[in-house]
Amino acid sequence: MAGAKEIKNRIKSVQSTHQITKAMEIVSTTKFKRFSALVVKSRPFAESIQTILSNIASGVKSEKHPLFDGREEVKKIGVIVMTSDTGLCGSFNHATLKELEKIRKENSGKEVSVIAIGKKARDYCTKRNYDLKASYVQLVPETMGKKAQEISENIVEYYYEHIFDEVYVIYNKFVSALRSDLTVKKLIPIERVEAKENTSYIFEPDAESILSALLPKYLNVELYQALLNNAASEHSARKNSMKNATENAEEMITMLNLKYNRERQAAITQEITEIVGGAAALN
Repeated sequence: MAGAKEIKNRIKSVQSTHQITKAMEIVSTTKFKRFSALVVKSRPFAESIQTILSNIASGVKSEKHPLFDGREEVKKIGVIVMTSDTGLCGSFNHATLKELEKIRKENSGKEVSVIAIGKKARDYCTKRNYDLKASYVQLVPETMGKKAQEISENIVEYYYEHIFDEVYVIYNKFVSALRSDLTVKKLIPIERVEAKENTSYIFEPDAESILSALLPKYLNVELYQALLNNAASEHSARKNSMKNATENAEEMITMLNLKYNRERQAAITQEITEIVGGAAALN
C-alpha cells in the first residue's frame, strides 16, 4: 500500500494547487472585466482627440513643431516598457521584454534608455544594468490617468532637453478576452495624420500655441490608453493561464484517482490471494 499512499498524498497536493489556481482565475476574471470596461469607455475620447489632431495637422502643413518634425540625427532613444507586477500570466511579459531586446539590438550604436512600467520590467532592466530613467509599479485605475500625465510630461521634457531623440512605447493592445496584440508605437516624433476632408482652419492665437498645448495632451491620452490596454491584456492572459492550469489539475486529479483505485484494488487482490494460499497450505 506504499504506492497507494504516495498517490493519495499527491492527490491532496494537486487538489491544493487546484484551489489556488481556481481562486486566482476568479480574481483575474474580476479585474479583467473592470479594465476591459475602462478600455471600451475611454476609446471614444481617444478617437476624438485623434480626430482633432488630424484636423489641426491638415491645417498646419507648413508649420514647424519639434514634436512633429523630429531630429535629423537620432542618438538617444527612450523606450516605455509596460509589463505586469506579478507573473503567472503565460508569455505576456516574456514577449514584451523580447521586443525591448529587439529594439536595443536594432539600435546597438545608440543610447537606449528605459521607463519601466511594472515590477517585471523594472527588475529585468535593473539586473542587466540598463539605463533606467524611471519606474512605476502597482498602478491602479484611480491613479493611471495621473501617472500617464506624469510620464507624458516627462518624455516631452526629456525630448526638449535632448535626453531623448525618439520615444517608443511597448504594450499589449487589448482586442478580446482571448487575444491581445503586442504593439510597438513611436510616440515622439508624433506622426502627422491628416484629416480625410480637406478643410482650412483659422487658429487663435496661432497654430504653434495650439500645438504646444495639444500635443502633450495627446501623448497623455495615448499613454493612458496604453496603460489600460496593457492592464486588461495582463489580466486576460492570467485568467486564461489560470483556467488552463485549473483544467489540467482537474484532469490530473481524475487520473490519479483512477491510479489510486487500481493500486488499492491490486493490494486487496494480493492480500486475498495470500490468505487463500495460506489456508490451502494449512489444509
